[in-house]
Amino acid sequence: MSKPTENTKTSSATAENNRYFNEYANGIGYLNSIREFGAEGKPERYAAQVSVIQGPADNVHYEYHDLVISSETVLGVVLEHREAIEAEDANVLIRFNMANPRAKAFIYKQGERAGELGAAIGGFLTRILSMKINGELVYEDQRTFDDHEDTPQVANG
Repeated sequence: MSKPTENTKTSSATAENNRYFNEYANGIGYLNSIREFGAEGKPERYAAQVSVIQGPADNVHYEYHDLVISSETVLGVVLEHREAIEAEDANVLIRFNMANPRAKAFIYKQGERAGELGAAIGGFLTRILSMKINGELVYEDQRTFDDHEDTPQVANG
């Protein structure tokens, strides 16, 4: 259930109209790369490219996600393990939460599909629950959130 977000500069009647709804999902996948992006005059942001594992265990397929990192905790974990993420010979597996998934079109820039239209899932990477590098657990989020009902949803963009 959504709760109104409070805006101290508006009356409570106006604040009641400022509601945001987010869609949430979780998954497991390989963290392939990270990139920095931003607009002139605005702070740099980061995005993570994740190959999400889907399907039955004996016949998986991968769905590609391009997720904006929207949490300082997630950014800290990603930057701490950036060398492994960018290494060609490392497998970085994450369990994660994301918000506001949406389809994103792109054009392949190289390879045999260069110039063709492709699609990925965009959204916001809100939490990394665990991270394994080459099978070794290197991070596990131990935080618990018991107060879900009283926490207002926030707009992610």
